[in-house]
Amino acid sequence: MTETIFLVLLSLLGSQDALNLSLQDAKRMALENNRDIQIEKKNVEISAGEITTQKGAFDPVLNLNSSYTDAKIPTTSTFIESGVINENEFIAESGIIGTLPTGTFYNILNFSLSRTKTDSPIEDLSPSWFTSLSFSIGQELLRNFGLDVNLAPLTIARRSNEISVKQLEVTVSDTLLRVEEAYWLVVAARQDLENQRTALELAKDLLRRNEIQVEVGVLPPVAVTEAKSEVANREVDVISAENTLRAVEDRLKNILVIPLTQQISLTDEPTDVVRTFSESEVLEEALEQRPEIKQAKLDIENRETEKRFFSNQRLPSLSVQGTINLQGLGGDENPNRLSFEEEPEPIPPQFDQPGDAFRNLFDGEFPTWQILGVFSLPIFNWTAKGNYVKASANLDKSVISYKKITDDVTLDVRNAVREIENSLRSIEAARTTVELRNEVVRNEEERLNVGIGTTRDVIEAQRDLVNARTELIRAIASYNIALARLERARGTIMEASGVEIKEW
Repeated sequence: MTETIFLVLLSLLGSQDALNLSLQDAKRMALENNRDIQIEKKNVEISAGEITTQKGAFDPVLNLNSSYTDAKIPTTSTFIESGVINENEFIAESGIIGTLPTGTFYNILNFSLSRTKTDSPIEDLSPSWFTSLSFSIGQELLRNFGLDVNLAPLTIARRSNEISVKQLEVTVSDTLLRVEEAYWLVVAARQDLENQRTALELAKDLLRRNEIQVEVGVLPPVAVTEAKSEVANREVDVISAENTLRAVEDRLKNILVIPLTQQISLTDEPTDVVRTFSESEVLEEALEQRPEIKQAKLDIENRETEKRFFSNQRLPSLSVQGTINLQGLGGDENPNRLSFEEEPEPIPPQFDQPGDAFRNLFDGEFPTWQILGVFSLPIFNWTAKGNYVKASANLDKSVISYKKITDDVTLDVRNAVREIENSLRSIEAARTTVELRNEVVRNEEERLNVGIGTTRDVIEAQRDLVNARTELIRAIASYNIALARLERARGTIMEASGVEIKEW
């Protein structure tokens, strides 16, 4: 599609020759260039990005941090004559935290390693190594409990993306209808211009014949005056038809987003083949196919999900959490270690090597267990109550909107079917009128030729014929527009035009 439009645009830039356009070409060009469609495409991308954003709520988070501290600590201890303790410490920590859609939260592989070197005589180890590894898991039991609640934002985001796609379908459908309406109006305007030009030639021909007959004395001089007046009137009609054509062409060019100076030539002809439709069948199809109906249903589902979520948020928070923590210690004997005996007490063997810090940890020699329960309840809970009230009202509003859209779709279908029926009757009546007016013109011209008719009678007969042809042209154009409006009303205009959203 893009390559086709690119070639078309090149032809527009490189030449001012008339651009031949079939109805399908016009539709493709409009879909490629239309600004409203481009905006809706971006809205679809934005809503798809929101899905990814909401998935991030359950992303595990890896935390890594480290620090180094070098300190001189003042002290008044009698064991430290200088009054200063020199100490440096290195700490490294890591952990993975996150939540699950069930309302479970966790902090796993929470590992900590520290190395401390000091000249304080009251410390037995220097440098000393300390390790810890903890695992923590908890569960929300009331507020934020369960898949339905915790997945609500993600579920809403996914449906909102579907709603954006349906809105794109609405915009595409409206654009296709606008193209068809403008296309057939241009075709009708060109046909009517030809009709008015033909009428002008007929008036000029009548003037020439009258001038000859006045010269030979068959007609009075007033016959020439009347014929000249009619020629002037027909010239005004031609000018008016030309202005109408330029106006509807500009409208079509604007929809296609092409330069208004570009000449266009439409290649398709309107149909007058009779097609009949059952209003009940069309309505049934419309209620299933119209993107507006699908949008409204998705919006109701979103509001129901939102209401359930905020209903849950009115509950107090109650969670239970379990933690296990493993620790290890090891290091070298502090050379400045204080002892009240000649030989200091030996360091316990499980701590006298730096590697003991890791051995103690992995052997699980020093475990700590903890079970924690947390209860929290806002005293008045106004926020949760207010959000629930708003969610309930939004759901009710969505249901009302759905009913209104259903009513509008029903009216659209009824109007479209009636418009087709009226257009068909108008075509039949206009075609009969054209045939009869042709016969009247022939009769009046014969009467004028034999001297029993008047120029005014011929002029009026020709004018009636021109008007009848104009009405036939308009009736056929209206019928084709009515067919397009019916396809739009029942939600099948994209399918009828061979357009699928997934192409983009």
